Amino acid sequence: MRVFNFLIFFYSLLSLGQNSFTVPDSLSNLKYKEDQFYIGTNYVLLKGDNDQVQQNDFSSQVYFGFLRDFSINKRGNFALAIGLGPSYTQFQSNIDFKTGSISPQTFNAVKYMSLNLPLEIRWRSSDPKSFSFWRIYLGTQIQYNFISDKIGALKKITSVSTLNLGYNTWNFSIGYDLYPRLKEFESIQSNKLKILTIGLIFYIF
Repeated sequence: MRVFNFLIFFYSLLSLGQNSFTVPDSLSNLKYKEDQFYIGTNYVLLKGDNDQVQQNDFSSQVYFGFLRDFSINKRGNFALAIGLGPSYTQFQSNIDFKTGSISPQTFNAVKYMSLNLPLEIRWRSSDPKSFSFWRIYLGTQIQYNFISDKIGALKKITSVSTLNLGYNTWNFSIGYDLYPRLKEFESIQSNKLKILTIGLIFYIF
C-alpha cells in the first residue's frame, strides 16, 4: 500500500513538473541554421577588353558544396557562412589559353575542375518554423583551379564576387571575377579577360 501511495505521489510530481516547465525543442532555438547544402548550374560568359574575343558553343558550369551557417542576430535570419565544394567549368573561345594570343578562326576548348571556398553574408526572411522565404546572399569565392599545361595561361587561383537571391526553391546566382583570369604574358592580347556566370542555385537544407 505504501508503495502504491508513493507511486501516486511520484506521478503527481512528474505531472506538475511537466505542466510547469517546457523543454524547448530544436524549432525553439532562434539561432537555427539554413541553406547549408547547395547545388547549382551556370551559363558562362567571357568578358574582356578586346573586341576580337569570341565564344563558341554552349559554355556552362556545375557545382555543389556545403556552407556552415553562423547566425549573428537574435532572430537568426542574419548570418555569416563559410563553405567548401567542387565545380566543373567548360567553354570554348578563340583565345589560345596556352600563350594568351587570339586566333580569329580557331576555337579552343577549356575544361577544368575547381575547389571553391565561398564566404557569404546572408539575409533571409525566415524563422525557425518557415520553409518558404526570401533570401539575399552576398559573398566572395576563392577558387583553386586544376589547370593543365594546355590552358596554362589561366590562373590557378582566382576570386569571384557572388550574389544569390530568390524565394523558396528558385534562386538566381550571379558571379563575376574580381581580377582578370589570364596570367601576364608578353603575347597576351586580352589583359582583362574575366568570367561572368549567370544561373540557378538550389538549397537542399
